[in-house]
Amino acid sequence: MTRHAGITIILLFTLLACGLPAQSQQATVALAPTHTPLPTFTTTAPPQPPTATPTVPPTHPPIVTNAPPSPTATPTPMPTPTAVPTDTPAPPTDTPAPPPPTPVLPTNTPTPAPPTPTPEPVIKYVLAGTARQFNCDYTAIFGNVSNANGRGIPNVEVRALGIHETAGLDFTVRTDANGNYEAFRIPLPQLQAGQWAVMVMENGHEASERFHWASTPVCVSDDTGNSQVLRVDWKLIE
Repeated sequence: MTRHAGITIILLFTLLACGLPAQSQQATVALAPTHTPLPTFTTTAPPQPPTATPTVPPTHPPIVTNAPPSPTATPTPMPTPTAVPTDTPAPPTDTPAPPPPTPVLPTNTPTPAPPTPTPEPVIKYVLAGTARQFNCDYTAIFGNVSNANGRGIPNVEVRALGIHETAGLDFTVRTDANGNYEAFRIPLPQLQAGQWAVMVMENGHEASERFHWASTPVCVSDDTGNSQVLRVDWKLIE
């Protein structure tokens, strides 16, 4: 702006000096010349472009994270090594070895007794007679126990034991005053075919041989060998 203003003033004064009329020039000559000091122009350096000031990014405050403090590792105490004695005294070499122990033999060792043998049954009664009978109403075992003179012996035990098909059936009875007994009487429809062992008992032991008999529930003639009733008589040996 200052440079252009100076140029404009110079041009204005130049025009004024050249364009005035003669009278004015004469009048001007008659007057004492007045020297107008020319303006002093100071050379102004062209404006420099503004220097870009680097923008400093704002400094943010550090972000504080509320993280839990790291656990401090607790040092594990190392076991203290046990000192091994190095100066172990050597065992004495002149110590005599102890004598071996003397075995002590038992003096009164009981000798195990041999197993007691099962006593053989004492046969006191023998078979005096048997008879198979045909019956369509029931099955039964009966008979008589007598002495050598044929007289009945009272209060003698007679046992009828079921075997095989009739296993589990066991009948024990005693003779009456005349020596008669009846081991059992079962209606025929309730008795299945089976086998029986009849014997005389005394004090819980067999006192005679066993007599075996097979009964049948089939009501047929005894000519075919089937029977539903059995008579067994026993005799005392004197």
